[in-house]
Amino acid sequence: MPRSLRGVLCLLFACTATFGLAACGGDDDDSAGTTTGGGTAASDAGGKAGGTIRTAYTSFPDYLDPALSYTQEGWQSLWTVYTPLLTYRHEEGAEGATVVPGLAEDMPEITNAGKTYTFQLRDNVKYSDGTAVKASDFEHSIKRVLNLESGGSSFYLGIEGAEKYVKDGKARADITGIEANDQTGEITINLLKPDGRFPYILTMVFASLVPGDTPFQNMTKDPPPGVGPYKFENVRVNRGYDLVKMPDFNVPDQQVGKADKIEVEIIKNRRRQTQDTIQNKIDYMNDPPAPDQLRDVRAQYTDKRYKEFVTNSTYYYFLNHDVAPFNNEKARQAVNFAVDKRSLARLFGGLLEPGCNFLPPGMQGYEKIDPCPWGDPTAAPDVEKARALVKEAGVDGQSVTVYGNDEPESKSLAEYLSDVLNDIGFKAKPRIVEASVYFTTIGNQKTKAQAGFANWFQDFPHPGNFFFLVDERSIQETNNQNFGNVKDPEAQAIFAEADQNADIEAVADDYARADKLIVEGAHVVPYGHRKLTVFYSDKVDFENCTVWHPVYNLDFTNLCLK
Repeated sequence: MPRSLRGVLCLLFACTATFGLAACGGDDDDSAGTTTGGGTAASDAGGKAGGTIRTAYTSFPDYLDPALSYTQEGWQSLWTVYTPLLTYRHEEGAEGATVVPGLAEDMPEITNAGKTYTFQLRDNVKYSDGTAVKASDFEHSIKRVLNLESGGSSFYLGIEGAEKYVKDGKARADITGIEANDQTGEITINLLKPDGRFPYILTMVFASLVPGDTPFQNMTKDPPPGVGPYKFENVRVNRGYDLVKMPDFNVPDQQVGKADKIEVEIIKNRRRQTQDTIQNKIDYMNDPPAPDQLRDVRAQYTDKRYKEFVTNSTYYYFLNHDVAPFNNEKARQAVNFAVDKRSLARLFGGLLEPGCNFLPPGMQGYEKIDPCPWGDPTAAPDVEKARALVKEAGVDGQSVTVYGNDEPESKSLAEYLSDVLNDIGFKAKPRIVEASVYFTTIGNQKTKAQAGFANWFQDFPHPGNFFFLVDERSIQETNNQNFGNVKDPEAQAIFAEADQNADIEAVADDYARADKLIVEGAHVVPYGHRKLTVFYSDKVDFENCTVWHPVYNLDFTNLCLK
């Protein structure tokens, strides 16, 4: 996380608190150069335009539907196809973390003590199929998120009438807190109470506009039209898809794509991905090289074709509070004492920094928990203490299924935790799920997943975006993101109050206190924070095409050939 982000967020939230967001931004950025239509020109941003770039993913995204997708793989592509009312610049660091107008003409006017947001939709904007964008499409897009029980649903329940809409279960019913005028293009959103996160929530892919006749069903096989620098074509579920450039895309502050086409292919074997990239058969691999190849790649290609980036992320194990044995606090404490974070870091080939906190170091509200209640993250674990706690809890010998997916690190992490649990007195075994359906599987309450692999890369640069993973308000039957069904009343009270405050610096200490409560309560088992990589073929313009966005990771619109 860029060290300058703290200042940018303070500035943004200070503006929000004092003047409303309308006073903070607008279409006034001339630094990147623009086309006549307003989009940032590829030639101005550096690098050659045109051509086809082949990329490799280890697993297919969970969904290619903006109402449903909630993985890094999905959002990396969806950001280039769908644009919300508010979004981010296609820049690195602090500039990339700055909220700017997307399909809205300007930043919103915020009134009614922070509870009412008013937007003006841009004129003459069209979807990729040529149909006109209407103000009422925004309400339809939010209805799809709520109606389909998306993992992002909880973010939008603060809109007036949203909970009633969900409870009534009528897809075409009205959400009373959203008013849209298709004649004037005005959109008004009324919240039940102020929410300092709401401008960021509106940047999320979930809030992207899709046509008002888009069905209330998973559209991954045939993604709906969007407004963006690319559109989806040739979708082959679990095998790949293409991103095809939209030559007429012209939203200000948003970059026109450089490559004519980006072909995404699913290649399960990371060793093959690495070798194919070395041999220029693949132009970019999304995941890091296989751990046993990483040293050689670093030695031969760093600053030529390979680079590492620190992310705002947390890797952790979830422990389900609603299912035995981890409905017992001592059982959860035992796991925290037993996990060797040094061993887990080695599984990542040096691309994971061991830690104790749930919040990552680059996030406001982070204060290093020292001493860590479960022992120094860089020292040996207290296995004997863990065994004693298992016996005290009366859960020794109980069966535990540890969930992981079939990507290399996740599979190894699930197998590792299974071994640890067996060593301290449980009878554990791993269950490996196909990666594209992993998070929907453990997020379905019917699965009753006891424990397993989880990770989180920020949706937006705000501590509330991490804490919603352990927030009781996030719990739902399907697409649940609070995998452990965590309920901590003291932390809950902090979330409820701090999330309303638009001045993030004023509540940073509160978020730090909540972080400590989550860790000391053994609600999860956080063990580190991740670095990610770019590795290109020799055909890619390394100097001009490596734009690492603070929210979406590698920016596909900047990918270009030499």
